[in-house]
This record gives sequence, C-alpha cells and structure tokens, in this order.
Amino acid sequence: MTDQEKAQWFDKALKFALDRKIHLVMKSYKNGIGKWAIIDSEKNLVFNSNMEWELEPPQAKDRDEAFLIRTRFDFETAAALYEQMKMFAE
Repeated sequence: MTDQEKAQWFDKALKFALDRKIHLVMKSYKNGIGKWAIIDSEKNLVFNSNMEWELEPPQAKDRDEAFLIRTRFDFETAAALYEQMKMFAE
C-alpha cells in the first residue's frame, strides 16, 4: 500500500462533516498531536488562518512549511475557526 493510499484510509477514519461539502479532517498525527484542516472537498480548497480559502496542493511534497502553518491547526483552533467562518458567512 502506498503512502497516498494509507493517507486516504486515514482521512476516511478521521473526518467530520461540518456542512454539505465542508469537512474537518485530521491531516497528520505526530507525537500524540493531531493537525487538522478545514477542507472544501467539492472545490479542493483548504481554509487558512487568514480566514481565506486556498488551493490544497494534491501532493504532500508541494506543501511547504508556510502552507502547513497557515492551514493545519490543533482541534480546538480548527473548530473555533470554523465557527468564525460560519458567523462571517451568514
């Protein structure tokens, strides 16, 4: 099984549907710490800390450190960002 295939299984097990197309997905788990992303699965976008949507590079090697800092959060931060996004969207 390739790393990409493993990641797909991992995503399926650790994904919460927040809205029809918006999901909270654990993208990594290292040293007991999960890193979560808010994903628009329909458009392949990820919500960032600037409260903007940006494209999610399809390959992990194309995601630089700045991208990961902007788009990966602990669970509490990701949930809070989603709540803020909902308030501004209404």
